[in-house]
Amino acid sequence: MRLRDQLAKAIAVQQAKAPRKAHPDGWEPAVQWDEQTRTGSLTIAVNRPGPEWDSYLREWGFDPDKFEVADGTVQFRTWDANTGEGNVQRFYYYRAQIRAKRPTDDPDIKSLIDEIKRRRPAKAKAIGTTKRSLVIALADWQLGMEGTADATDRILQLIDAIPHRWNELRKQGVELSDITLLGLGDLVEGCSGDWYAAQTFQAELNNREQRTLARRLLVKIIEAAIATAPQVRVAVIGGNHGEARRDGKAYTDTSDNADVEVAEQAAEIFARNSEYDDRVRFIIPRDELALTLDLHGTIIGITHGHLAKRGTNASAKVEQWWKGQAMGMRPVADATLLITGHYHHLSITQHGPRTHIQAPAMCGPSAWYGDITGTGDSGAGTLSFTVDESGWDNLRIIARGAMR
Repeated sequence: MRLRDQLAKAIAVQQAKAPRKAHPDGWEPAVQWDEQTRTGSLTIAVNRPGPEWDSYLREWGFDPDKFEVADGTVQFRTWDANTGEGNVQRFYYYRAQIRAKRPTDDPDIKSLIDEIKRRRPAKAKAIGTTKRSLVIALADWQLGMEGTADATDRILQLIDAIPHRWNELRKQGVELSDITLLGLGDLVEGCSGDWYAAQTFQAELNNREQRTLARRLLVKIIEAAIATAPQVRVAVIGGNHGEARRDGKAYTDTSDNADVEVAEQAAEIFARNSEYDDRVRFIIPRDELALTLDLHGTIIGITHGHLAKRGTNASAKVEQWWKGQAMGMRPVADATLLITGHYHHLSITQHGPRTHIQAPAMCGPSAWYGDITGTGDSGAGTLSFTVDESGWDNLRIIARGAMR
C-alpha cells in the first residue's frame, strides 16, 4: 500500500464515531423525583421486552425495598434505531411513575373496613343512670346600671329557660341528675364611680335597691331550678363591682362583697324551709376569690376574672393567672375546667387538657365593654352547659338578648 493510501486510512479511523442511538422525542431515558411529594417518573430503553423494574430502579439509585412502580402507570413504546453500518435494532421504551413504598406498619385498609363493619351501636342506657349536672352561669347582671329594666326581663326569662333547657336535653337522650347555679360575680353595679367615670351619674338604683333586686331574682331562679331538678347546688364568687370601695380602693377585706352577701341572704331564706333541706346546697366563700367544685368527677373552678391582669386579651390574662395558681399549688390548679365572668363576652379556650370558658354578661349595653373593645354590645345571655365525669358538653346560650 502506498504511503498516501495508508495516511488516508489512518485519518479515517481517527475520525470514526461510535454509532448513536436516536431516541424518540419525549422518550429519552431519564428519571425525575420530587422529594416533597415522594413521587417521580422513570423512562428507560431496553433491547428486549418486559423490563425488570427492580434492577432498573437500583440502577437509577432507588432501593427496590423502599421504592416501587405505581400500579397502572406503565406506558410502552417500541422504536427501531439505526446502529450504523446498515444495522437496525429494535428498542423497547417504558415509562412509569415511581413512589416511595408505604411503611410496613401502615394499617391494612381491608382490616379497618372489616372492623367498621363489625361495629354495632351501643344500646342506650336507661334515663337516670348517669350523674350529670346542668350548669347555669349567672354572670355580670350589674343591676342598677342603665338598662336595668331590660336586664331584669332577661333574667326573669331564666325561670322558663332553665326547665326548657333541662327538658330539651332529656328529649335528646342526655341524662341529667342535678342543676348547678354558678354566681360568677358583678350581680350588682354599685354606685361609687370607681370603675368608669360616668358610673355614679348613670346608676339607676342605689346600693340597697340593687341588692334587693338581685336577691329576689336569685331566689326566683333557685326556685325554678328546684322545681326542675331533684338536686340543686348554688356556688357563688365575688366580683369587682361587689367590693366595698372608696376612691377606687377597697376599704374592707375581700369577704365584704355584695355578690356574696346576696347569695348568703338567699341561703338563709331557703334554710328556713325544711322542704329544701335535702334539695339545695349553697357553696359560699368566706374571703376566697376562687372556688373549686367536684361535679361528678370533673373539678371545675370559678372566679370572677378581674384578678387576671397580665395578657393581650381576656383569654391570655386568665391563662397567666391560672398558671400562677398552679405554681402556687392553689386549689384551682386542680381544675380542668375554669369558668369566669367579668369580660362580657363568650369565649372558649383550650390549654392542653384544661378548658377556660368565659361567660357572656346578662346586663344591657356595657359602656365599659364598648370603650375597651370598640365593638359595642357583645350580646347578652346566660351560659349553660353540662358536666359529668368526662368533662363538659352541650353548651348553649339561653335567655339571650339582642345584639346592638
